[in-house]
Amino acid sequence: MGEILQYKINNAIIKKNQNTGEFALIDPEGTFSGEDTLMVINSEDLITIQLLVNAILKNDFKAWRAIDWNQKDNFKTLLVKLGYSRKDIAKMLQEI
Repeated sequence: MGEILQYKINNAIIKKNQNTGEFALIDPEGTFSGEDTLMVINSEDLITIQLLVNAILKNDFKAWRAIDWNQKDNFKTLLVKLGYSRKDIAKMLQEI
């Protein structure tokens, strides 16, 4: 499939205190220390976004136009239709 270009999405962890309902930012590298506003994304969705970005960077758009898919297809189905093997997906996950 060719060389995989990696794209890193900066992220930290937001932890909810079950007693107070307040959220705490866990950001050991201080990536977001200067930010006034942050957006929180579910960790499963973040992994999906990172895989999608890496898949787009790896693939030419001709393959994306050529596949037959509908809006009910999930991301896993889309990757399979694009020709990614389990090994390819595992490699992209390791690069995250």
